[in-house]
Amino acid sequence: MGCGSFWRTSKPPKSTPPQRKPVEGETEASAETSLKVSPPFRSSRSKGLSEEKTYTPEQEAAAEKIGAALRGSATRWQVKEDYHELRPREGEPLDPQDAGFSPYAQSNPSMPVVSDHLRFKVRDVTKQRVVEQLGHDEVLSMWSSFEDAAGKLLQKVAESAQQLPPGPMKQMSQIHLFQGDEENAKEVPKEVTTGFIVRRQENYLLGKFQVVAVPVIADYDSAFNSLQVEKNNFSAVQPTTPTSRGGSSADCDGPQGFNGWFWVLHSAAPNIGESAQAEDFLAYSVEERNDAQPRRTESNHSTTSTSSRCCWKDRPTGRPSRRLNEDVYIADIARLWRNALNAMLYLEVEDAIFFPFGMGAFLRHLKLNDDRYEDPACMRTLKRRIADELMNAISDLIAPTKGKKTQARKRPPFRVHLCLVCVNPESIDNHNCFVEAAAAKAQLCPELKEVLQLRRNVDSLQLAYELGKSNPDQPLKVALLNGANRKLCGNHWFQSGARYAIDENLHRRSASLSRASLLVNFDTEPRPREVTQLEETVRFFGGSVVDLAKVQGKTKTDLQMVNIKAKQEVSPSTPTIPRAKGRKSLCCCGSRSHRKAPKSQDRDVEKASATE
Repeated sequence: MGCGSFWRTSKPPKSTPPQRKPVEGETEASAETSLKVSPPFRSSRSKGLSEEKTYTPEQEAAAEKIGAALRGSATRWQVKEDYHELRPREGEPLDPQDAGFSPYAQSNPSMPVVSDHLRFKVRDVTKQRVVEQLGHDEVLSMWSSFEDAAGKLLQKVAESAQQLPPGPMKQMSQIHLFQGDEENAKEVPKEVTTGFIVRRQENYLLGKFQVVAVPVIADYDSAFNSLQVEKNNFSAVQPTTPTSRGGSSADCDGPQGFNGWFWVLHSAAPNIGESAQAEDFLAYSVEERNDAQPRRTESNHSTTSTSSRCCWKDRPTGRPSRRLNEDVYIADIARLWRNALNAMLYLEVEDAIFFPFGMGAFLRHLKLNDDRYEDPACMRTLKRRIADELMNAISDLIAPTKGKKTQARKRPPFRVHLCLVCVNPESIDNHNCFVEAAAAKAQLCPELKEVLQLRRNVDSLQLAYELGKSNPDQPLKVALLNGANRKLCGNHWFQSGARYAIDENLHRRSASLSRASLLVNFDTEPRPREVTQLEETVRFFGGSVVDLAKVQGKTKTDLQMVNIKAKQEVSPSTPTIPRAKGRKSLCCCGSRSHRKAPKSQDRDVEKASATE
């Protein structure tokens, strides 16, 4: 009662350290300096001490790890210096006109800068929109994740495809699976997998040379801003409620159908350089048995390459040195380019959109597996060969050179748009490789300039949306190539990883693409699958399976005309009696001569009787 004011005004007394009392016979000054600290145990350099002390393997490993961490800190600073000062800069991107090619069809100074907050906000809106469009009315939250809602939806759809709403059902019925030649996609022999992590092949959904074409429409542009905002709806970027569907376009089951929609083609590039354990490097490499120089386990500052790597992440030891077989790798890349072009030609696409396919993360750290590619010139030669194969594929399939016989049938108008980003040294290097390849091929095939359009710092998804909207009367005349993940189309786009990967970001900006990939994957995580799982899924939803070997350079209309002619030959509208060889034709009254056509033996008998 009377203590309240006391506790509010009083302060605790300051504590003073206890004073040490001097020992008898000791002065006060000596008492302050009498406390002595023993030197560190390992600071002594005496010979006897180093011989007496021994360390366990665990202690030695800990000391080595600490030393690697210290060297790693120094390496990080060295990487920074190399990147900003010592690394040879690419300078400005090569202008196509200076190289001898047509000018840019479109050129932007840079790509939009998107904050992670906006990127993941759009991702969350897309997740909610996907489950709503598939018939799920539950609001996603930390207690109800996208994976849980997707699992419930797939269990219901697995009973019957009719469980889907009309929009997704119509979309899935238009999916095309193009079967590639999978004979060369063989397992790697076990005897050459020493020291490597062998991936489970049964977890792959997409075949090595398969292409999946899905009709989609974009919801967000390159800056993650809403492309369409319908009346009386909220913006997709700033939804007032988690279930807001603002910004989403009308579904394909509406009166407009597929107007404004375009194709997205999923195809997977070989992963030979994403990390030191890249999934496909083993299949595209050969063992170097006579290795004169031992493989380095830590990075050194090389005179041929200024790029350093983290010292604490040692190269895998205990495995033989292997070298990339460029010819095999380039041959498969060329087949992937041609498969995508053949699929687009079959779909009667007028505008095909490509990007530096397989030249990003899947090639970035190839030097960890083959140290020859620490040399920038060696890496650039490989990239140039990849670009050359695209130009060869376009020239052979779309713009044949003079001297080659062209087919008499009328080809659909075809334009190839190559989107090249120039935001860092790696992307500039890729840009220059494609510009040089296009200019070199145009000297042999001038028609290439009429077909290929180079676009600098142009977003491929936004370009596909704009081209699709420019001609609404002819839907699905635009196709965009996507570098897909073989285990899951879209990979884990609904999570926070891969902020800049094309596969994840295309899905985050298109709900129709994300829902189709969910139904194609039929799961949200990789799992063991049958070889024919993808084909069975496409047929389950009413899609089409096409053999690429039978549609080389042909459109769907061409094949339909061939099928119509074949049916007319087999079962014509006016049935007639087939005329056998050697038989007389019908007379006007419809009666046939009773004399039968002689067989080979009868002919011999008749000849013999005639001579007699």
